[in-house]
Amino acid sequence: MKMRITSYWTIVLRRIVDNLALYLQFSVKNLVNSRFQKEIVAEMVDPRGGGGIERMLEESPSVASKREKLDNSIKLLKESKDAVAAIVDQNSGYGDR
Repeated sequence: MKMRITSYWTIVLRRIVDNLALYLQFSVKNLVNSRFQKEIVAEMVDPRGGGGIERMLEESPSVASKREKLDNSIKLLKESKDAVAAIVDQNSGYGDR
């Protein structure tokens, strides 16, 4: 009887821990959705100084510099591809003669 209770108790403990974690997650989600949503929306669209939407739409300088580097890399790779294709086309013409 004691063995059955012991094995069942470990299952009960696991379920308690799992349900507690799920309840905490639900509570935080519910709190954010119900209570903070109005405050967040008001801060985002407040024309008197909130400016949240404008701040979200601005690109940070670090992201802009990374985007510029990637654009330059893409341009260089395209130019390299064209140069290699031109060389291959030239060499393929010599093999026919």
